[in-house]
Amino acid sequence: MAQTTVHTELAEAVRTIQRLVRTAAPGSVSGDQARRVVDLFAQAERAAASGIALFSPVVVESGSFAKAGHGSAAEWLGAVSGSSAGAARARLAAAGRAAGDRALTEALHEGDLSAAQLKVVSETAATAPESTGDLLDLVTKGASHQELSDTAARLKAAARSRESERARRARVHQCRHLRAHQRPEGGIRGEFVCDEVAWARVAPRLETDARRRWKAAGQKESLDAHRLDAFLALLGGTDGTPTPGGSARPHTLVIVDAEALRRGSLQGGELCEIEGIGPVSVEAATELLGEGALQFLVRDGIDIRTVTSTTRTVPQRMAAALVVRDRTCAVAGCGKRHGLEVDHCREDFAANGPTNLDNLARLCPEHHDLKTYGGWRLEGAPGRWRWIAPAHPKSARYIAGARRIAAAKAAAKAAVRRE
Repeated sequence: MAQTTVHTELAEAVRTIQRLVRTAAPGSVSGDQARRVVDLFAQAERAAASGIALFSPVVVESGSFAKAGHGSAAEWLGAVSGSSAGAARARLAAAGRAAGDRALTEALHEGDLSAAQLKVVSETAATAPESTGDLLDLVTKGASHQELSDTAARLKAAARSRESERARRARVHQCRHLRAHQRPEGGIRGEFVCDEVAWARVAPRLETDARRRWKAAGQKESLDAHRLDAFLALLGGTDGTPTPGGSARPHTLVIVDAEALRRGSLQGGELCEIEGIGPVSVEAATELLGEGALQFLVRDGIDIRTVTSTTRTVPQRMAAALVVRDRTCAVAGCGKRHGLEVDHCREDFAANGPTNLDNLARLCPEHHDLKTYGGWRLEGAPGRWRWIAPAHPKSARYIAGARRIAAAKAAAKAAVRRE
């Protein structure tokens, strides 16, 4: 297509979208209609991101941005896209990598690759060139950004040699830091960088205390808020304010494929990961052997089907096997992996449903609420779960109300038991 034609048709498309936005009356449509409109705008946004990625390398190479009075390509793209120069620099870097990758260029011409997806795929391809096809397949299948990022992290971990992994960890150690500053609106904001192994030695106690606090508070605030409370208590050398709910021994899973452990390195899609932290090298994982707060689980070294229970509580060994099987929320496309809850998916426990792996699945809190209060169902099996809508889906407002009523009833029963 000639450049003049591209410019003319695109200008008309932009004017059409701008006119639709100017004349839009969101209050006059139903929630379902608004959702479909947002879906279409999201498609337009991905198409626009793909177009920016295709054409911006030409602007960089030609230096045309200077003709518009900009001192750098990042400054130019940041100005025209309404983003920071740093964000624009990242987009330009991803576009530049894609320009040298035929598969990525073809994917951009399809017009359905967001800026965030392009960044993940192109960065991974720089480390593991053979990964592009697999990651683009995930995008085509509608994988969530979390699923895409998790797969990319595993592919990059497998592509690194032992020597480069040591060099990477040395660089991380050299740039380790903890910074804090006061925000203009009040409060302190902090950030830190440390090695994954160092964090794994702290994370079990922190996460256990955070979840205990969160449950004791009735899950009214975010888990992140209670994680900060637990972190501050840990820094203070105390357990913080006592909270009810037991004192389960803190532990974190280190999940590794048997072949990778025997070999001492990763190949292909093999897994070596600290649950809740992410992929690490086999060498880094083996440093944690013997740590009291960490549990190693070799994926082919445990018969996960022989463990059952007659109580609602999931035994630790079965819980570990469930984490290995359901790495993310069981609902296809969700991809969430933190704060997952165990659900009796086929037969509810209240209806004498068994506590075994065939009747358990991990769901994020939001999808768990949809299933519990909104009538949604999870059918199928691990790796091929189907998320089935009820005949008359409920709104988020209805589900939130049902959850509050259930929580109030549970609190009342607990109060009666204490009396």
